[in-house]
Amino acid sequence: MRSPRRVAVIAATVMALALAGLGGVAHAAFPNFSGCTATDLEVSSCLDIQQRSGNLNIKGFNMPLHETMEIRGMLLANGTATPTFVPPTGTNGFFTRPVPVPGGIFGIEWLPGNEVLAITELAGPASSIRLNILTHEVTMPIKVRLVNLLLGMDCHIGTNSRPVVLNLITGTTSPPAPNRPISGSFGEPEGTNTRVIFRGARNVENSFSVPGATECGLGLGLINSLVNLRLQLPSAGGNNFAEVTNDVALGLP
Repeated sequence: MRSPRRVAVIAATVMALALAGLGGVAHAAFPNFSGCTATDLEVSSCLDIQQRSGNLNIKGFNMPLHETMEIRGMLLANGTATPTFVPPTGTNGFFTRPVPVPGGIFGIEWLPGNEVLAITELAGPASSIRLNILTHEVTMPIKVRLVNLLLGMDCHIGTNSRPVVLNLITGTTSPPAPNRPISGSFGEPEGTNTRVIFRGARNVENSFSVPGATECGLGLGLINSLVNLRLQLPSAGGNNFAEVTNDVALGLP
């Protein structure tokens, strides 16, 4: 017999919201529940979070994120508001695309060989992704790989042992100075009897710190200092912010 604590959170959240008179159908590309094997909302639910836009700002250096990130997998009920995240087989459930770093490595757009791509990576196991399905707070450790001929393929901001930890909320933040509180939003709900969708949710975070660069330049750290100077790293909490606009879906395939 299933325990009431185990089934309550996912089933109650999805079903109550979906049956509350909400209507609408998602467009073809969203939600994407591929790889999710959930069949019973009392014990599990498919999850798809697709980023539509966003910005990462480090001490005033702003990097647009665009449509670059997706978190996709299955949530297993565990009696709390943060079910266990299980990724699709063969993945960690964290999917990203590279984005150009404005100004490149030297801050000069037209300089040949200056272009840098930034790739956000999960800095830990899939289980480190935590979604509160009641508040839509998303917590995850990340690292950013910077790719350039001069930087090499192993240049990172953040590592698995010292990640950038983002706690992206839809409420109002309480950051250290000099940052001031900023607020997110829950998005517009729609749904059916087996899924609920929130479009345009805004998640914000401005308390995180950012460590210095590692392994930049042939994987040996030869030009870590150049990257740190360009991005003003390391950067303590209170000097940085992240904001992303997401579409969020919970339910069955």
